Amino acid sequence: MFQKLVFLALIAIPLASATCDTKKFEACQDTFADRLGIDRVYNWLNPLGLTLQIQDIYINGGVAGARGLNVVCNAYNSMVQCLAAASTTTSECFDIGFLLHHSSAPNQAYSYGFLMSMLQYQCGAGFYLASDNWQCMQRIYSGKNATMYGCITDFILNTQEDPKRGCNYVQTGMDCFSKASILQGCPDELKYYGCESFRQYSLPQFSRCEKQCPIDTQYRI
Repeated sequence: MFQKLVFLALIAIPLASATCDTKKFEACQDTFADRLGIDRVYNWLNPLGLTLQIQDIYINGGVAGARGLNVVCNAYNSMVQCLAAASTTTSECFDIGFLLHHSSAPNQAYSYGFLMSMLQYQCGAGFYLASDNWQCMQRIYSGKNATMYGCITDFILNTQEDPKRGCNYVQTGMDCFSKASILQGCPDELKYYGCESFRQYSLPQFSRCEKQCPIDTQYRI
């Protein structure tokens, strides 16, 4: 039987007097890794490695046959709860300014913030769309894993080298993810899910771009 999701889309309300404590944040990241069943080295200092680990879980599932989506979202919500118990929030600890100040390279900070933003969507507003079509999503990740990872790495490199064209790169990434989500026998809506996953991924740095993923004929297989 699949794991039950206790919480979906936990969005912590910022506490006026709270700030992100790095030691507590690191402890909550360890909780996240433990729940995912991965090595703790995959954290905010290794965000692209963490991205690959999560995609692998989407493909292969978790212990005792648990669906990858459930494993990842239960782990994500456990981290949100951990931060709340430490009197801090995702708004503070996933803030790009905070991550830039405490990371050794800008790409690390942005990549981690991007990933957490995408997970908030995939474990929140996008959860049921993916969950209701999980066999298709699992096959999409399995067949397009390298392609989707390439969409992400190209976006990170391009936007850091040429941020003035950031909005163009956001659109390129959205198109890349949506095209990767095309699979014969799968519903049209998953192309929207792919596009929206990437749009959410880009928001921490490029919310000004105001890109959208309309559900219309361009998202039909």
